[in-house]
Amino acid sequence: MTGSQVATVEVPFEALVKELGTKRAIEFISEIRRKYGNSVVELRKATEKLTIEQIERETKQVRRE
Repeated sequence: MTGSQVATVEVPFEALVKELGTKRAIEFISEIRRKYGNSVVELRKATEKLTIEQIERETKQVRRE
């Protein structure tokens, strides 16, 4: 692997529909928005520049503590 890769996790709505069905997928998204509001967006903004290497390093450090 050359360079650093930025870590992102996204689940396409289509994947939710496939696993949960349309009605439950819409309910799930509505529930997340109701409970967490913009926290998902804020988390993404806070972590969008992290590389996989940084995440691995921080994870190893936490495990040692």
